[in-house]
Amino acid sequence: MAVVIITTDFPEGVGPDRYDAVNAEMGEEGNPPEGLIFHWAAEVDGKWTITDVWESREDHDRFQHERLGPAIEKVAAAEGLEVGAHPTMTEAPVHNYIKP
Repeated sequence: MAVVIITTDFPEGVGPDRYDAVNAEMGEEGNPPEGLIFHWAAEVDGKWTITDVWESREDHDRFQHERLGPAIEKVAAAEGLEVGAHPTMTEAPVHNYIKP
């Protein structure tokens, strides 16, 4: 079953620049993760927000463990930062989506 995962409340300093650095590290643009249906990131009401629709929670978890987590750690280390507080993630089953 498809799921939507909305991620907000990122630690201070996380926004477009770090998002772009992590995406560049993963090479996601030319190699999207298996199971990803839709992704967007933007500032909403002053908060950096990422919303993904996945074919399953397992697809999301695999991506987070195998690609996203290591990329975040590498970017943080390159900037002399520690990976500290985690953002808030909200998950819900998707009732319907249309994929052209």
